[in-house]
Amino acid sequence: MHLTRFFYVGWIIQLVVGIALFSVSFLIELAVLQSFLAGVVMTLVLAAALELGKATAIVWHRYLKDAPQSLYPVSIRRISAVFRFGLVGLSILCSLLFIGVQVDRPHLEQVRAAELAALQSRLDADLQRVEQDAAAGARRLDARQQEALAALRALHEPGIAELEQLLSAEMDNVVGGVFKGPRYQEIAARLAQAQDQRDIALAALTARQAAEANTQSAALAQAHTQSRQALLHDAERARAALLNDGFETDVRAQHPLVTTFIRTLEAVTGHAITPPLFALGLALFLAVLMELGIVLAFETITLVMLPTLSAQHREEVATAALRAELNGTATREALRHREAIERIRHRADHILNKARMHHDPTATT
Repeated sequence: MHLTRFFYVGWIIQLVVGIALFSVSFLIELAVLQSFLAGVVMTLVLAAALELGKATAIVWHRYLKDAPQSLYPVSIRRISAVFRFGLVGLSILCSLLFIGVQVDRPHLEQVRAAELAALQSRLDADLQRVEQDAAAGARRLDARQQEALAALRALHEPGIAELEQLLSAEMDNVVGGVFKGPRYQEIAARLAQAQDQRDIALAALTARQAAEANTQSAALAQAHTQSRQALLHDAERARAALLNDGFETDVRAQHPLVTTFIRTLEAVTGHAITPPLFALGLALFLAVLMELGIVLAFETITLVMLPTLSAQHREEVATAALRAELNGTATREALRHREAIERIRHRADHILNKARMHHDPTATT
């Protein structure tokens, strides 16, 4: 009794494990199909039909495997085998894709985003430096021109100041009530000439500085534009390279457990494997193991229940055949009974007509 209960509980547990793996396989297949196909309802129905078809095909193949060819022909066996292996292969492929995405570089987008942010920060700093260099160049040009103007003024101002002092002193020299004598006029003429020379020199220098400023400003603007365009071009190329970079060898993008396993394997065996190869191996191993668990669970449960199912099937077939035979016999008997009743009725009518004719010869049938 306890042994029977033990096997019963074991079969229940195995069935639960099979259903759990079947449910996980269904959810994985649904997620993968939804990433490729549009329409939630369509992918849900498709994934459910494929997974239920896989489980049903496993059970019915096991049930009909030992059946005679008349019941389970070779052509149907081959179609069933192709169908079963195709569905199992599809489940393995979906599991491989799903698990591979989870294991292979799970932090890829975070690393890419960090690299793009660092690139943008460097670009902003470089653009700010270019702007600062352009502003500094303009300030240096303005300062140099102001120094040149100051130097020119310093060259002329002492003589002009000396002449102004002499002219002021000459104004104090009054002769006959008049201070604008020949000496005063000479000094005034010399002062006016010095001021004119200063103004002419300042005008010429200002003109030269304006031309130089235009030339230097154009050169600075061109250099600024070229530097800015070069920075933007280099940043765009670097951004495109980051978007196309898979970061296969960057440990930041890898799962820490994957990195630890690869380092441990390399330290023990001396052979290194790449993270994508490890992700492929792990995903394939888990996918195959899960599908083998589903096949084993349903195959085992079907194999255990096969004697009972076969006996029940034979009994139901025999009962159905006997019921059909009995129904046919009853139908035939009813038809015969109805035919006999009709013959008796016709015969009674004939006798009744003869009796009427005997009592009343003029009566007609």
